[in-house]
Amino acid sequence: MKNWKRLLALGMSTMMLASLVGCSTTKSDSTTGGDSGDKKAAASDAGSDDASLEGTHVFMFKSTGNSFGDLMYQGFSEYLEAKGEKTAYKSPAETTVAAQVQMLDELITQKVASITISTNGDAGYDEVFKKAKEAGIPIVSVDSEANPEYRICHVNQAETADIGSYLVEAAVLITLGVDYPGDGKMEETVKTELGKYSGDEIKLGVLSASIDTPVQNSWIAAMEDELSKDFYAGKVSPDLDKKYGNDDLTESTTQAQAFIAENKVDCIISPTTVGIAAAGQSLKSANSEIKLTGLGLPSEMQSFMPAKADDDAFESVCPYMMLWDVIHLGAVSGAATYAAVNDGYDGSVGSKFDMDAFRDYEATSYETYQSGDGTAVLAGTPYIFYKDNMQDWIDVL
Repeated sequence: MKNWKRLLALGMSTMMLASLVGCSTTKSDSTTGGDSGDKKAAASDAGSDDASLEGTHVFMFKSTGNSFGDLMYQGFSEYLEAKGEKTAYKSPAETTVAAQVQMLDELITQKVASITISTNGDAGYDEVFKKAKEAGIPIVSVDSEANPEYRICHVNQAETADIGSYLVEAAVLITLGVDYPGDGKMEETVKTELGKYSGDEIKLGVLSASIDTPVQNSWIAAMEDELSKDFYAGKVSPDLDKKYGNDDLTESTTQAQAFIAENKVDCIISPTTVGIAAAGQSLKSANSEIKLTGLGLPSEMQSFMPAKADDDAFESVCPYMMLWDVIHLGAVSGAATYAAVNDGYDGSVGSKFDMDAFRDYEATSYETYQSGDGTAVLAGTPYIFYKDNMQDWIDVL
């Protein structure tokens, strides 16, 4: 993301930290079985009846109680409310397609202004999305894609290929006991270290969300593409050991414990914030030698990662991991939604929308590009959290 280095150069200014401090007050509970996600959703809808949702921009994540969704809604609502728009957070209790479809059907009946969604699957939405389109309700997807036929565009947090490569490179270097080598140096370092490596073939595991979640599946496919590169041959197994926790803390913990009991992998990659936190706790509790990386929130992973620059990263379960600015991602989806409703943005290839300055981010123009069978805009790139910067981010994400 083009603003990360500038943001860090500013030293995580007091103004930014003050503006973001609210996001750290509840999100840890939602990943440890608490109800912060439900409370945040309830707060956003407080006093709502069916009529009050008319003209409201609705943000729907996969389910309640997930900090990733909570933080995206925070950015979505902050951006749109600054433009004078009404927003609401409406996510189902269950992480299923059916639960989202039922809620979507209700929202269409209530004449909402727009729907921004992170879907729970590839299929099963067409009928309700068609109904929304016929009602003139634009759909923008973020994080996990909606059917291109019915969405305006998809807001992509980072390029799929980049995420897959970063995750595999990090897992291999962690297995080899190599500290994070710095921005842009992981592939080069992997090639060097594997060139010297003569041990047993490294085996990687993946603890993902559900078996049919589009976004995680695309990242897993990108991981497999990365592992097919010549320099991994004979050094790292091209076969990923995959398990699915359905973005549920209890199920993810059970699957993490299965990895520990089987003891077949050297490092677990978890491309979901719920899964990585569950795996972190399981590995730490078991004092397992299996290491961990993936996509996580610093506030939720601080107990499983090194905290300061002079720490030995490999005394921690997760020496380093990655994500992106989740709050900004939600704000970009809000800007796309606003442009679709108010400025004629249609999501066609080459079309653009302008996003006002948001927190520490300057005003930006986003251009739509072809992405699979549909179109997307790119919000950023993966960002590595490690011992040199964890303290800067624990109170931010």
